[in-house]
Amino acid sequence: MGSPIQAPLDAVENLRKRHPFEAAQVEHIRVRVSSSEANTVNNRDMPDICLQHMIAVMLLDKTASFAAAHDKARMQDPVVLKERAKVELFFDEELEKLIPKRVTIIEVKLTDGTQLTERVEAVRGTPDNPMTKDEVATKARDLVAPSLGAAKADKLISTIWNIEAVKNIRELRSLIQKG
Repeated sequence: MGSPIQAPLDAVENLRKRHPFEAAQVEHIRVRVSSSEANTVNNRDMPDICLQHMIAVMLLDKTASFAAAHDKARMQDPVVLKERAKVELFFDEELEKLIPKRVTIIEVKLTDGTQLTERVEAVRGTPDNPMTKDEVATKARDLVAPSLGAAKADKLISTIWNIEAVKNIRELRSLIQKG
């Protein structure tokens, strides 16, 4: 998805790890991002660059897969639209001053009155917040398994992790071709 959406999705995930909640428990979400980032992702008609849509998907799916980020038809799903209506985007001039860092602050109000806040300073997968090996493998699997199949995706990932054992780079060809 569009990079300005990454930090808000990280924030939702971080909050859920500390205080698990379901989409139905969310009354309202305020998302603060820099003004220039907000202009890029505010109520767009493409799912992968629409912040409100991707937050709704994250609330429902508890993840943001490649497939979900590119499912345009889902933008009209009444269940998604219900969650999307809870998301309010704020253009934050103070966060604008921090660019090129993609900082976000989200505030989640739950139906029981609980208020949760999360500030993300470094997007997951950046040098300041690196992904684990398992997270990288999971992301790679999500991206390549639909095209190559699960078994071939796992073999490709395993081979890449052990690339120094590959005697001839041509060995990778069969792992990256369909069929």
